[in-house]
Amino acid sequence: MAAASQFDTAEDTASCFGFRIHSTETFRFLREGGGQEDLHVSRTAESFDAGDEPLLFEWRLRDRSSTVTARLYGRDGIFNFWASDAGWFRIDAAARRIVMSDHADDIRREQRLWGIPSVVCAKHRGDFVLHAAAVEIDGGAVLLAAPGRYGKTTLAMALHCSGFRLLTEDTACCTLAGGPHLYPGPTSVRVRPDMFDGRPPDGTTITAIRDDRIHLALSPDRSGDGCRVPIKALVFLRESAKEIFLAPVLRGRALPDLWTLVFRFRGIDDRRQSFSDLAQLATAIPIWNLHRPLQVSKLSEVIDRLVDVVGDRSSSRMP
Repeated sequence: MAAASQFDTAEDTASCFGFRIHSTETFRFLREGGGQEDLHVSRTAESFDAGDEPLLFEWRLRDRSSTVTARLYGRDGIFNFWASDAGWFRIDAAARRIVMSDHADDIRREQRLWGIPSVVCAKHRGDFVLHAAAVEIDGGAVLLAAPGRYGKTTLAMALHCSGFRLLTEDTACCTLAGGPHLYPGPTSVRVRPDMFDGRPPDGTTITAIRDDRIHLALSPDRSGDGCRVPIKALVFLRESAKEIFLAPVLRGRALPDLWTLVFRFRGIDDRRQSFSDLAQLATAIPIWNLHRPLQVSKLSEVIDRLVDVVGDRSSSRMP
């Protein structure tokens, strides 16, 4: 480990999304141990692009400082992902290899690396991936599911500050093998400037300060390892004017919302598999709607209500 917030992967002990990361690069947002399968990551100074591969997706990513465009190209198991703020990534999902292009902003590049490129490899492994944060409560992963700007990161960070382990900020990599489990993701946390008082929260270090986000990394003593964690509940984040309450969601009624949050390819086979995964998840765990006002002053009460419903407060918190 080069520094408290950096991992040298030469000894192959760092992990993310259940992968042991093999690389000569130094990364900031990995966990110590817990990987189960190898993922090789390298960097090249040579320029490359998508060639004649078909365009699969194009996104306009949320970023207050600029318009960020991202594209995913692919054919026959080989993918090329490009983000305007991070450069190119070539992904061989079957071989579990990712090659990154040179880029001046290594923090942005690493954050993109633990996004779509690693998600593509996880899907090839048989996992499914949701747009959700996750925290560990009473020995189980609680998914906080919602689109962007619904307070996932704010609530997840508040739970971290209350002593609960933050498992992932934005991307939940899940498997159904042996029952629903979550693979802890990168230790990066992106906080809005209006939610930052100039000091990193306990258990975090600052990696970068930008106009649009404050970039934090969980400290190793708080991040824990990358071993998979059983999923105990999923919570959809809803907004209410005043009240704070959790209401159970009937399993069938959860599927439309889950469908909007799952990463899937456009082919019929992947869509069929994604729906099957979500149906099995909805059958296996309780699902709740958490209604709460989007007010910082209410966060403590929200956490109390959430933990009372999904976990045992006396045994959930980290020392």
